[in-house]
Amino acid sequence: MEQYTRHPRDVVGRNPALLSYWNTMPARARLRLLDSGITVSTLGELKLLEEQLGRDPEDG
Repeated sequence: MEQYTRHPRDVVGRNPALLSYWNTMPARARLRLLDSGITVSTLGELKLLEEQLGRDPEDG
């Protein structure tokens, strides 16, 4: 079975500001976004998702 791997552009598109911010995000948040079907169109959305997805489960 072939596995499809998403690229950051699949999450944030080709927006230079979003791609630049993507590189500053914690690896945990980036991996969770790549594993999801989520796409992001604004910097505010990306920051919110980073905050939510970058936390350790023990942090609540």
